[in-house]
Amino acid sequence: MNGPRNQDGLRDLPELKRLARRMYRETFERLEAPSLQAVVKHKITILYGPPMVRPDLFLLSFQGGAGDDSPSNRIWPEKLLYLDDDFRFGGNLRTQFEAAGLTATLERRSVAMAACFPEAPSSEAGRWMAKTGAKAEWREFSVAWVRRIITATRPRAALVFGKKASEAMGIERAWREERRDARGWRGFGRAEIEGCPAVYCQHLSQGWRKDFVQMSLREVRRLLVQR
Repeated sequence: MNGPRNQDGLRDLPELKRLARRMYRETFERLEAPSLQAVVKHKITILYGPPMVRPDLFLLSFQGGAGDDSPSNRIWPEKLLYLDDDFRFGGNLRTQFEAAGLTATLERRSVAMAACFPEAPSSEAGRWMAKTGAKAEWREFSVAWVRRIITATRPRAALVFGKKASEAMGIERAWREERRDARGWRGFGRAEIEGCPAVYCQHLSQGWRKDFVQMSLREVRRLLVQR
């Protein structure tokens, strides 16, 4: 028997995959507009792993760092890219999840996306927070799809990496029970996104502290046990 539909009209994985294929199709169709194509200097990454219905965790970052200029994939990868890549973020992610006893969750029950589908070096990230122009159009388009996929997948928890992801997703002012480090940077917080409990985590590329990251991952563990 089919279960109840969620807010995006989905019951099962085949329907979710059809929605994800539409997301890929609409994303690459945008490259037909010269103004939007002109700002895409590197690859486009949409899903960082396969779509899942009701995953344990939804990993949400701001933007891929453009460290790999191989052709953009027109469909999602068969497994989470962070599991075996050579980039700083992926390596730190694996190490911190292992320390928190969440390796199985990362390997088997996590979905990952970025708030901006076109990749760019971290030095250009601020430009992708522009309020107007082609970069803003790309960001707003991407964020709308990320929100839709969160609604469709219904994760048990979301882990939001860094302030820019928080700002792009429109939840920067929603964090409560915050913890901040000596620099005044947020290290932890609780919020919600599309009805899903969200946990703030410092971005794992630079300037992060293990104690705060582990605090965030302990909260993820707590949410997964509760739900």
